[in-house]
Formats: sequence, C-alpha cells, structure tokens
Amino acid sequence: MLFGHGGDVYSLSRELAIDPTDVLDFSSNCSPLPYPQGLKRYLCENIDQLHLLPEVDSHSVRERLSDRYGLSPDCFLLGNGTTQWIYSLPRILGAKRAFIPLPTYSDYRDACIASGLDVEYLGPYPDGSQDSTDRIMDELSSLKADKLKDSVVFVCNPNNPTGLFIPPMSLLEIIETRQVGTWIIDEAYAPFVSDDSKSSLLSVSERLPPNIIILRSFSKIYGIPGLRIGCLVTTGKVLGRLHSRERPWAVNRMAQLAADFLLRRPDFELKVRQYCQDEKQRIISGLSNIKAIVPMNGVTHFTLFEIHEPLSAKIIYERLKIRGMLIRNCNNFSGLRGEYIRISPRMTTDNIALITAMEGVCAQDS
Repeated sequence: MLFGHGGDVYSLSRELAIDPTDVLDFSSNCSPLPYPQGLKRYLCENIDQLHLLPEVDSHSVRERLSDRYGLSPDCFLLGNGTTQWIYSLPRILGAKRAFIPLPTYSDYRDACIASGLDVEYLGPYPDGSQDSTDRIMDELSSLKADKLKDSVVFVCNPNNPTGLFIPPMSLLEIIETRQVGTWIIDEAYAPFVSDDSKSSLLSVSERLPPNIIILRSFSKIYGIPGLRIGCLVTTGKVLGRLHSRERPWAVNRMAQLAADFLLRRPDFELKVRQYCQDEKQRIISGLSNIKAIVPMNGVTHFTLFEIHEPLSAKIIYERLKIRGMLIRNCNNFSGLRGEYIRISPRMTTDNIALITAMEGVCAQDS
C-alpha cells in the first residue's frame, strides 16, 4: 500500500499551496522533539562522506547495537526502514500462512498477500485495555504447532493503532512453548513505553528462541523517518538465509552516521518518552469535554479515539485539513468496528492549537 499511512504532509501541502514544514502533522507517530544537540553539526561535518559508498553492511551501527544488547553484531541486519523487512520476510522465509492479530498496522497484511500467503486474523481486539491484552494472549497461546508450521505470526508490540501492550516476558513465555513457525515482533514503539528492560524482548537476549525475529525502528523514537533506517534482530538459523539475501549498501551513509550518533545517547530516548507521555495527557485532557470523542486505553504516546455521532472520523479529518492539520483517519485499519481517529503529540504550542481547532470543528455539529 503506497497511500493510507500517516505523515503524508506533501499531499496536503500541495493541496493548500503551503510548505510541507508548515503542516501540523499529528498523524505521524514520530518524536516531535528537536534532534539531540550536535547531530546536525555532526552530519554537516561528515557531509563529504556522500562522495563515498556507505558501509556495505552498516558495520558501525551493528557494532553499536551489539554493545547495547549483548548479542553478536551478526545478529543485527540494517535496512531501508523496517518496512523493507516487513515486505521481504514472508517471501524469504518461504512461509505459506500468516497469523495477524487485529486491528494492527496494515502493511503486515499487504506484505503477506503480496508474497502469496494465506492470512488468518486473530481478534479483533479493539482497544488497549487489560481485557484485550488477556484475550490476545489467550488466542496466541492457543495456536497449535500443526498450524504454525510454515507460518509467520506478526505481533506489533506495543500495537498500532490501539496501544495494546503485551509485557515482553509474557510474550516470551508464549513463544518459548511454540518454537514452530516464525514470530515477527515489531517493537517500533517500545521505546515510548519504557526503557529496554521493561519494553523489549532484547532485554533478555540470552533467552531468545531461534524462531523470533524482532524489528526495531529508528524513525519513531529519534524522529528521523526521512533517513529510512530500521533494524532486524534474530539469533536463529534463519540468519544465514537472511544474510545471503541481504542487499549491499541497503542504508545510506547519512542514515548510518545518524544512527551511530543517536545510539550513543540513551538520555535522549528518555527525554522523548517523558515529553510525549506528558503531551499525550495534555491532549486527552484538552479534549475531555467533547463527548463525541472518547480516548481508548493504551500505553503508547499516540492515542486512539473512538468517534460518536453526530461526528465521524472523516468529518473531523477533513475539517482539520483545511486548517493545515493532519490527524490519522483510521478507516483503513481492519478490525476497528466504528469510527476512530489517532492523534500523536507534537510540541506543546501545536497541541494546544489542535485542541482549540478540535473544539471549533466539533462545535459545528453541537
């Protein structure tokens, strides 16, 4: 799917004849904070490296990840964003079937269909509540070995768009008893929840079963989606197959340099996490008087809101667009029954502007 994601500021900027940077984008789940001090200078100082080919296998970044997580550098593969792996893994693994809990990120389904897999859905689990978490864990636990053979299981943890989060140790216990098929765990939003010890399977790297593949995004927590760099981590036999199909120079040099710089600054991840959670609460509180907009439970920095009549997701989306604001209309998330929007926080002044605009948008139908 080329369209239908968040963050498409370019289409709106053309429509309104404004600069893309003037769009207030609440549809993208990336960090809104300025980059850590020194990143721009560091990239500028190394700009002449654009005359050189990138590291063929992103060696420096893999070494940095190895130091952080205690795994061999060979366990890490870098690519052109995690999207590269989402679309290539079903084909490379030779899977015949996929299990996907709903609602979730639509690219899992699109990638599996593009590779000719039969897709079976679990759920849907419409919010991030404890009840939904318990239900999805029960259903994952009920998957039998005969069904998992030649299969992949996609789990977005924490989940987009609901914010549902399965504690990593609980997820690990499920997979440890089902070492059949391949479990692809997308941890793109884990850094927004807590540090690695509480949010990531990589905190127990020594226990990882060989049939787990973990995806980690640099785009979200560091706010660098334009550089396109993502990470795959696994300790299993599939590593040899993945390495044999790895593209040389899959990551551009500026992305390699930025990732190496940012991985040395865990304090920035903490700063982003705290800021985004605070601003999330500002938005939820600011919209609390609008009865037709109800926030769903979830641990992520973004919030899924259920929309009730007389409003609709399309009405809110279109009315904000003409004000130069983007939110996520969630109508293309399979498994969401009803009307939903998703909002990710920006800087404080922008979030206040959104609250004011939402009050005006909703007042038209009061």
